[in-house]
Amino acid sequence: MDGNTGEDGGLDLHTRKKSMRSITGDGMAYSVMTGLGDAYLPASLVLLGASDFWIGMLAALPQLFGGIAQAFSLAAMRIVKDRKLLVMAGSFVQALCWLPVIALLLWPGEMSVPLIIFFFSLGAGASLLINPVWSSWVADIVPENERAGFFANRNRLMQVMLFAVTFGGGMLVRQLQMNYAAAVAFGMMFCVAFFARLASVFFHSRTANVPYEIKLMNEIKMKHLFLLPAYKNELWFLAFVALMNFAVQFSSPFFTPYMLNTLKMDMGMFGILTAISIITKIICSHYWGAAIDRFSNRTVLIATAFMAPIVPLLWLFSGDVWMLALFQVFSGFIWAGYDLAVFNSALSLVGRELRPSFISKYNAFGCIANAAGALAGGVFLSMYPDMGMLGFSGILLVFLLSGLMRMVVAIAFAPKLATSREIANTTADRAMVFKLVAVYPTQGAVAQVANGWDFTRKIVGRSTESSGNMLHEGLAATLELAKEGARRLMSKISRKGRL
Repeated sequence: MDGNTGEDGGLDLHTRKKSMRSITGDGMAYSVMTGLGDAYLPASLVLLGASDFWIGMLAALPQLFGGIAQAFSLAAMRIVKDRKLLVMAGSFVQALCWLPVIALLLWPGEMSVPLIIFFFSLGAGASLLINPVWSSWVADIVPENERAGFFANRNRLMQVMLFAVTFGGGMLVRQLQMNYAAAVAFGMMFCVAFFARLASVFFHSRTANVPYEIKLMNEIKMKHLFLLPAYKNELWFLAFVALMNFAVQFSSPFFTPYMLNTLKMDMGMFGILTAISIITKIICSHYWGAAIDRFSNRTVLIATAFMAPIVPLLWLFSGDVWMLALFQVFSGFIWAGYDLAVFNSALSLVGRELRPSFISKYNAFGCIANAAGALAGGVFLSMYPDMGMLGFSGILLVFLLSGLMRMVVAIAFAPKLATSREIANTTADRAMVFKLVAVYPTQGAVAQVANGWDFTRKIVGRSTESSGNMLHEGLAATLELAKEGARRLMSKISRKGRL
């Protein structure tokens, strides 16, 4: 193997484009698994009687398994010496882990909930094990000057698929529950998730295998991050992502039990609200990709980091479904930009040879922080269920604390973040952040909605008639929710103004 393969992997144009199409196909198959599997597994456990503690464990253990797996990622690359084979193997293991989850749902016992969490975590760990390998592999296939646009378009396609299957999954479960037990309904959906992950293996097999050789001198070891000044930017970035992940995961697992147990939503409405955030990401992903190209990853990262604390705080003030729909629109807008900026920053901070090592550290930091945050939230709810602060208690108090923690992280780390090209925290830079958040979304809102709707309409038009009708109805329901929520919000503002 040649460790000096060029940034484009030495691929001809036809092979590279074919591989990029396969990378996109893998993403869409992964979205099917996520939309029908990952998205509804917490709901299935809630309906089967799992406590808030186990819901927290469901969010924590997969991340913990993944964090442990990161320690073996580079070792696995040294042993296998084939990134394509390793990625295919990890995807196949994750697919197989859905089979015992399905069996435990259909034939439950006293240990069903913890065993389901274990097998799901094992599959997630396998996926996170190969994540640095996959990131390094696709970075060698996709040219650097095309990455922002390519991944923005790939994310948009993934989110269209994710919206369709998440919305359709909620409707499907609601219909199946009329004739079958909840376990059977969820088991049928998870079977589709199993086959979707197998489809990812097929797409991996059609992606070019770019040679790569790991050398000891090309690794970033943990001690290097803490001891060598040359890696200060990388360390600040990893610390920021880890602490933000902790703050987010402190509350994130508990939106599902809050909606199903506290607000008493049915699965159809749960699916719609989940899908609203996804369709917003579809509409906004093009905007954020263009914003990154224009303003840099750092600027977008800071802008979205300061808006992220607002997301859980909104849920403190209304449980009305129309208002929640608006909150989900805002959430989708923020996370579309944040996720894309973080991913591109992780790829751009280091060169090609150091990328697998750095991505493994990035995932290790993130996974351990995710696990710690979810576990801390679950333990907090179990130990202090009646604790109050500012009139909020229980899950609402967790939302409040999560928002405060996110704000502290954003304020503390904004001056420290940098990309591979150092950008000073100047007045002009702060002005760019303001324009990005306050000006450009307003100026481009109508155009982005129109572009997003037109893109989704074209996808629907190319689908089968039945699936197209389902997605069209979901979009119509989503837009109706947003319009009604906006009308109610403006009505409240108007009444307050008259007072």
